Amino acid sequence: MNAIVQAILNYSTLEVSLIKITNATKDSFLMTIESRVTNTGPLSATQSPMTVDMVGPTGIFGRLNLPEIKTQSGGTDIQIPEQEVKIVSMDNYKSFVKSLMQDEDLILKLENGKGTIRAMMMTANIVYRKEVKMQGMNGPKTVMTKTEKEGDGFRNTMLTINPSPLEIDMGTVHYAIRNEDGGTIAVQSGKTYITRGESTSIMVGKMMGEAPTLQAKLVGVTAEDDNWHRETIKYLDTTTTLSEEFVAMCKN
Repeated sequence: MNAIVQAILNYSTLEVSLIKITNATKDSFLMTIESRVTNTGPLSATQSPMTVDMVGPTGIFGRLNLPEIKTQSGGTDIQIPEQEVKIVSMDNYKSFVKSLMQDEDLILKLENGKGTIRAMMMTANIVYRKEVKMQGMNGPKTVMTKTEKEGDGFRNTMLTINPSPLEIDMGTVHYAIRNEDGGTIAVQSGKTYITRGESTSIMVGKMMGEAPTLQAKLVGVTAEDDNWHRETIKYLDTTTTLSEEFVAMCKN
């Protein structure tokens, strides 16, 4: 019985549609996950609550509490409620965040969950191991949609295009806009909350004197709050499209 149920569990597929990360501290964050499990077999079953290791490219970075899951033959939506995740290895967590922000695709592994599955009046012991394949943010790509003069500087409206299931609150972030040679064209800062799909943020900044080139980059420099974003924001290093108004300001 245990071997059969374990084989069905191993064959099942977990698809994640939302990973929401908020309230970052130096060693923790709040996480909410929305997902769907399929290929669980023709019978309904109940999986017990359990704690699993979250494993990124270089190893375990935290642990997640899974709720009781009642599966159906046609697939089951799973809501993992908001919970605090303690970072058990900052190096491993930074590797995960780097992959999530920069790569087109990545795998999050859930491992070492020990629990039971009940079906047809029988109970089997299982070990939960699952690879979750997902899209990364791939940058994320940004577009400067509007620029207005504000005092001695400017006010930018930035569009972020995020193909991944990640939604993340970074607080106030400081950025540099750099040209192809690495010279700093401008600096800007503002609250950064990246949602799935497209999101807009307002940045204020000032010109630094370097001339813009055809290809410009938006680079994360630091976060204002004293948390792990200060270490991971540097992984936001992506091409950006400059507005006509911004380019004109650079020439004045």
